[in-house]
Amino acid sequence: MKIAVMGAGAIGSYFGGLLARAGEDVWFVARGPHLQAMREKGLRVESPHGDFSIPVQATDDPAEVGPVDLVLFTVKSFDTEGAARQMLPMMGPQAVVLSLQNGVTNEEVLGRVIGPDKVLGGLCYIPADVPEPGLVKHNGPKRDIIFGELPGGITGRARAILAVLEKAGIPTTLAEDIRVPLWSKFLFISAFSSITALTRMPIGPVRDTPEAWELYAGLLEECYLVARGLGVNLPDNAVAQTLEMSKNWPDSAKSSLLQDLEKGKRLEIDALCGAVARLGDQVGVPTPLSRCVYGALKVHQPKTAS
Repeated sequence: MKIAVMGAGAIGSYFGGLLARAGEDVWFVARGPHLQAMREKGLRVESPHGDFSIPVQATDDPAEVGPVDLVLFTVKSFDTEGAARQMLPMMGPQAVVLSLQNGVTNEEVLGRVIGPDKVLGGLCYIPADVPEPGLVKHNGPKRDIIFGELPGGITGRARAILAVLEKAGIPTTLAEDIRVPLWSKFLFISAFSSITALTRMPIGPVRDTPEAWELYAGLLEECYLVARGLGVNLPDNAVAQTLEMSKNWPDSAKSSLLQDLEKGKRLEIDALCGAVARLGDQVGVPTPLSRCVYGALKVHQPKTAS
């Protein structure tokens, strides 16, 4: 299968590296020093599941790649529309795009550009970063992908993608209703990102401060009610389960949103707390906490962000 990784940072490079090692025809669309390092020295991966190095095909020009069968779409949410337009030269007649981004609105944006029938919903659980150009460090045991057709059901093309991912050794689940796992993850990351970025603290001090923990629970509840308002069948105990899971995270755990805030980078708030507020408006669910966090963090959005 010919595969392109659009936005080959830590997550895209890791999964793309596994697929290339398994013999798939993989192209990495990247930029900056990471692209240059991959061109010159290949891709290096350090992982609890085994380190490896592999020469790769890397470019910053999707037209150089040409039509593909599958695109793993791993760009930041605020780059979704622009990256979707850039990848049009890769969209052959049978091409399909699997989004592995944060948030629950990226698939709709992709669909407006390339057509909704070409988009699969997906998510991944993997702690990874790029400590230096050309090197991906996988920082934990999890490296799971969950994906599925947005209208629901199981299709032949989804089964074919599942087979390719499993052949590469990627633990993968093909979901009958992808909206449930998408929103289950979003419930956590939207509230976790919001509370850690707002307080400028990792989860430990939030847990130790009753007022902050209450705010975290309130953010989870708002997101849960929005999901149910949209017809997503999250379990009744979804908020309680997420709170219990959050008690087991290391005290030092920070969201990527907090890390971006500390580094002065552009923030994914429009896809996180901002999305909760917007979608709440659509279904008539009040979201005062999410709206407040969004407004407070918007002040820190770099002025260069459009």
